[in-house]
Amino acid sequence: MATLYLLRHGNAGFGGPETDDHDRALNPAGRRAGLAMGRHISRQLANSGAALDLVLCSTAARTRQTWDCLAACLDGPAPIKFEPPLYLASAEALHQRIRALPDSTKRVMIIGHNPGLHEAALFYSGGGGDVVVSQLHLEFPPAALVVLRFEQPWSGVAGQAGGLREFVTPRDL
Repeated sequence: MATLYLLRHGNAGFGGPETDDHDRALNPAGRRAGLAMGRHISRQLANSGAALDLVLCSTAARTRQTWDCLAACLDGPAPIKFEPPLYLASAEALHQRIRALPDSTKRVMIIGHNPGLHEAALFYSGGGGDVVVSQLHLEFPPAALVVLRFEQPWSGVAGQAGGLREFVTPRDL
């Protein structure tokens, strides 16, 4: 069984007229949310006796800093790849990247951006509690996490094939 964790970066500052969007950093609330989500994910992994096999992260400053918050909470390091195409990736681009994952990786996290991450979460969500699915349709705020499980290998994942296991936002913690 393959498990996909989709994590949106935490709140970022606006930067300034000289700051490129790619370089916008987390603000204090974004760092707090990243750490809270990191503690939550660490507990979830410890309770399941599992670890992340791979983390794919956008190269934007705010996604890298979100990863730093998460990594500080994990018991051990997770293999990470910073991939430029994940910066503002569409749901279709995310889908193609996910389908290219090696089947030996069972637990994969993607740290990215809206709207692509939210659209991918909705695309894959084929089951789960009605309240959770309804909440996911309404929002995917900064530092939100979706956990999906698939019965098929990565190369075979398709729309509505993921069982929605969790949707949690920082305010839920």
